[in-house]
Amino acid sequence: MLAETAQAQPGVEEALLLLDLAEKMVAAKDLGELAELFLKNIATLTTAPARGLYLKGNSLHMETVFQMGLAPEAAGPVAEFCEEHLRKLRGQGEPNPETVILPPYPKAWFHLYHIPRGQEVIGLFGLLKEDPTPPDSVVIKKALSFFACAVNKIIDYLEHEKQINNLNTYMNISSMISQALDLREVLEAVLYFCMEAFGVEAASVLLLDYEKENFRFYSAEGPAKPVLLMSSFPSDHGLAGAILATQQGEIINNVQGDPRFFKKIDQESGFMTQNMIAVPLTAGEEKIGVLQILNKFDSDFHEEELLFLQTIAEEIAFAIRNAKLFEVVVKSYCKQRQGEPSCRGCKRPLGSWTPCVKYREEAGLLI
Repeated sequence: MLAETAQAQPGVEEALLLLDLAEKMVAAKDLGELAELFLKNIATLTTAPARGLYLKGNSLHMETVFQMGLAPEAAGPVAEFCEEHLRKLRGQGEPNPETVILPPYPKAWFHLYHIPRGQEVIGLFGLLKEDPTPPDSVVIKKALSFFACAVNKIIDYLEHEKQINNLNTYMNISSMISQALDLREVLEAVLYFCMEAFGVEAASVLLLDYEKENFRFYSAEGPAKPVLLMSSFPSDHGLAGAILATQQGEIINNVQGDPRFFKKIDQESGFMTQNMIAVPLTAGEEKIGVLQILNKFDSDFHEEELLFLQTIAEEIAFAIRNAKLFEVVVKSYCKQRQGEPSCRGCKRPLGSWTPCVKYREEAGLLI
């Protein structure tokens, strides 16, 4: 029994190498640096001439292949194999190491090890050898345990940074909307904030007309802006119509393949919508329109992004409703009863109404 335990532990030299590797990985600033350190230093613990890392998971929001010694043309097939392999592993508990043959290397063996994050497998580590006998799994597992801890540390840091950035974005948007006098200008700024925060190509606000029968693009940012601001379509058409009807936000990562997609707007603008998040704009019980962000640059959209956009949409919806109310009051009271086309010259201001006071303050009409 004692002999078996002794054989299952790394030797002194291997233990020192593992400790050195762990110290280097703890200092890594991002996943790229971490992967390079791991692949470079793991060579001291194995004789495998080629090594590869495949990382993908809900926590990562990315798909990445890192390799040393693999042929450049093998990266694509290896990534496809690993993605399919990870898909099969989901829900199977803690998987064991495996030995497989990859299409690019029919005469070699790829020894696979799994990288965990809690109950999730977020990646695969592979060693390519001509020998079907796997390397010392105890040493590799310990090295991968250190690597997984370092990956989790970086992911936790990135998630923390993203939460802070989201909070700052929300506070900026909320502050702009609360002080808005010209809602159209404010929404332009809000959409720019959204595009930067979510890393997307375009964003738009579609509002219902007074008859609730058509959508029009009240505000839009992105390549198709000039065309969109002149466009309208029936409120029961397209993905926007579906979102309005269900009052449920959605992530659509394959827009062109969705039968609900209204292609006419893309055809008229020359813009190609690839993926989007669309959320309803609702103020209380009143349906106002739909907020969309489109074409994420680096990956698919994810659930937490939908939740964050829904929070922003609540602010926008109430701001639009208040702006409409202000417009009605100006038309019915200020222009008709007083005969004034603007606040300047107003003899009977609504001093008890916040939008009126704020507007006159901004125009320099209050002493």
